[in-house]
Amino acid sequence: MYGNAKQRLTEARFSKSRKQRRQMFKPTRLLCAVLSCAALTSGNAQTTDWPTRPIRIIVPAPAGGPYDRTIRPLGQHLAKTLKQPVVIENRASAGNIVGTQAGASAAHDGYTLTMTGLQTAVSQSMYENVPYDIVTSFEHIGLIGEGFQWLVVRSDAGIDNFKDFVVKVKQAPGKIDYASSGAGSTGHLLMEQLQRAAGIKLTHVPYRGAAPALQDVLSGVVPVTVIPSNAAITYVQSGKFKVLAVSSPQRSPLVPAVPTFAELGFKELTMSSWVGLSAPKGTPPNIIQKVNAAMNTALADPSMLKLFEFEGLTPLSRPPEQYAQLVRTDTERWGKLVHSLNIKAN
Repeated sequence: MYGNAKQRLTEARFSKSRKQRRQMFKPTRLLCAVLSCAALTSGNAQTTDWPTRPIRIIVPAPAGGPYDRTIRPLGQHLAKTLKQPVVIENRASAGNIVGTQAGASAAHDGYTLTMTGLQTAVSQSMYENVPYDIVTSFEHIGLIGEGFQWLVVRSDAGIDNFKDFVVKVKQAPGKIDYASSGAGSTGHLLMEQLQRAAGIKLTHVPYRGAAPALQDVLSGVVPVTVIPSNAAITYVQSGKFKVLAVSSPQRSPLVPAVPTFAELGFKELTMSSWVGLSAPKGTPPNIIQKVNAAMNTALADPSMLKLFEFEGLTPLSRPPEQYAQLVRTDTERWGKLVHSLNIKAN
């Protein structure tokens, strides 16, 4: 009997202690809930009010180059729409890797964006130990524009059209040179794919940049090259170059008599050099959409259209999903070619 009474007393004390602990923890749980709601509300407010301070766009290429000449006027338009200054920061390096890494590792708050492009996608396969993945390390915002490549020869090379070109190369396999702006450049990749598709063999002469490559073609050191339309058109109009084929889906209005690679039976050579904007992985979706909308507004401006025409670019307004798909597709497409040819960075 005494034992039962003692047991009941112990149970009563334990029950009281448990009740006190529950009462003690109630305010703590309530405080945690309040703080969590406050943090969530604060985070939502920050992304809803974005931007509240200047935005930085990293350009992984030198100042004054094609990337730079495109992004600076676009940045001015974005600043007007978003009502905050847009600062362009050039971080040039081989393969665009340094600047792209800085963009990938930045805070995902929408205040650091990165200009990405085809060269960034190609570099993923050309360089070892790239410290980011161009496909998965970013939220891809949208396309800015795309440009196309022209296969050109010197007018005194004795080649009148694409058929003549193939015949001459087959007659002297490996003895006709072509110039490019470097290993892994757009021109290099397109010519390597053309050789495979057409069953021909040329010798690649890589240069450190587009300017010296173009200069040697003009001076007759090398007879053939692949260059952007805006870089070729002056020399085509002056009679120094002949265009044999273009990489665009349709014929260029600048040289309407010249066929596309697809018309010549090489659909796989339809390609463009594209550029766009990306943000670090984890950037809130509403910020991505807000920048995309501001980009589309800028790309519809007549002054931007005129600038793009001068740079040989076609402005493109695309949703983030389509840009992300393009990055993924072209990274895989050109990565396979780079690996199969064992192309390594210089």
